[in-house]
Amino acid sequence: MNLYKNLDIDKVLEILDEQVLQNTGRHLLESERLLIKGSWYGRDYKEMASDSGYNSDYLHRELAPQLWAMLSEVIGDGVPVKKISLKAALLKLVRKDYLGLEVSKLNNDCLVGNTRIYGELPKIESFYGREKDISELKNQINHLKRRCISITGVGGIGKTLLAAKLVEETLLDNLNMYETIAWIKINSSMDNLFSKLANAFNLEVNNESIEDKTLILSKYFQLHRSLLVIDGFEQLGQIDNFKKRLEYEKLFIQLAGEQHQSCTIITSQLPLEEVIYATKNLSIGSFRLEGLEERAAMRMLNEKGLWGNQCKELIKMHRGNPSELEEVADRIHRLFEGSVKKFFDYRTTVIGQLLQSMLNQQFGQPGLLSDVQRQIMIYLAESTLESSPPIQFSKIIDALKKRLGLEVSIAEAIRAIEILEQRSLVETYRKSTNQEVSYNLQPVIRKYILVDPFKLVHRKTSELQTGESQTSNFIQE
Repeated sequence: MNLYKNLDIDKVLEILDEQVLQNTGRHLLESERLLIKGSWYGRDYKEMASDSGYNSDYLHRELAPQLWAMLSEVIGDGVPVKKISLKAALLKLVRKDYLGLEVSKLNNDCLVGNTRIYGELPKIESFYGREKDISELKNQINHLKRRCISITGVGGIGKTLLAAKLVEETLLDNLNMYETIAWIKINSSMDNLFSKLANAFNLEVNNESIEDKTLILSKYFQLHRSLLVIDGFEQLGQIDNFKKRLEYEKLFIQLAGEQHQSCTIITSQLPLEEVIYATKNLSIGSFRLEGLEERAAMRMLNEKGLWGNQCKELIKMHRGNPSELEEVADRIHRLFEGSVKKFFDYRTTVIGQLLQSMLNQQFGQPGLLSDVQRQIMIYLAESTLESSPPIQFSKIIDALKKRLGLEVSIAEAIRAIEILEQRSLVETYRKSTNQEVSYNLQPVIRKYILVDPFKLVHRKTSELQTGESQTSNFIQE
């Protein structure tokens, strides 16, 4: 399908005007339409002025800077829009509009352009910021040629939505880049992963062994350029059967290690090295997702009807976590008449559902947190406040010795706190390389530990293993 067949500037202006109205509350002015049309056809300001009756200095010095600034916000995606780059930005907008229409029609198995889409991709109703994140992921795929990329981060941080946005942007850039894009969502079990993969890529597999199925999929990736997204890969860490877990590890190593032009993207709450042990020699890109930048988070809160400088305090409190901010915004409207000031007057901290579910899993699932890691987090929660300075590593070691009543090796403590840092459960501070590293907790995690809503925080690993069935209802996502 030729996207630009019969495309004219009037159709482009129609699409652009709708975007401007949604973002600014007004339509394009006639003078602005004149500038856009002239720039589309490569005319200079004098030519535009002579055709319209406007003064060229007015168009160039006054109107153009305001228009480019406005369009940068509306369609720039973090890149400034100028006269010379306007047409490229408008063509991308047209592609995005076309793709939006196509995606709205998607079912479980269909075509977008020449690309076959398999799976139920999340619908992107709103997306804020992340321009640098998208750019870095594209760089890993297109230039560094990563065959696998892991996107990790705490619950609710936006891993799934970022992966979906990356798929959308990939299609926008080139509808023919991949033959197949498959989205596999892992909810509570990986038992049917192989059958899902076979369906996604139309593989003829029957009673072959897992090893043979892995080789068939690997060969397909070599012959057909494909993009595979596995959402919720941390479920692999919950497989107790060593043989079955090893089979999935071999599948992953085969996909990431073989020479091919395909790419696998996984999202996981756990760092990849905790789920797959043999990762050092593989072409894998790791991407730990942090919260939204303040500008993007402010836009999100403004669109939800919250205004004022105290919104910045909300963003800091929740570390820019979009799902946390969305939930707290809803509660501020429902309980505090939409006033951020009234919310802060009560000095409370709201824990969102996705983050709480992740913390339930971390503290409730046997094997995820060691006793040393639990004690580190409990000590940080009990010893710090929002305004407290971070605690030095040496003080944490001393506290562990007192709390556990035994000697804790430095190596064990280092490994324990490194894992907590990789999972974004603790925050690290260091002003210079010569300064001892210090640690803290973000406010919502501190509150969860202190409140301990399901009595999971203080339970020892041995207690969790014997009472696993009793806690299983609490740790389901």
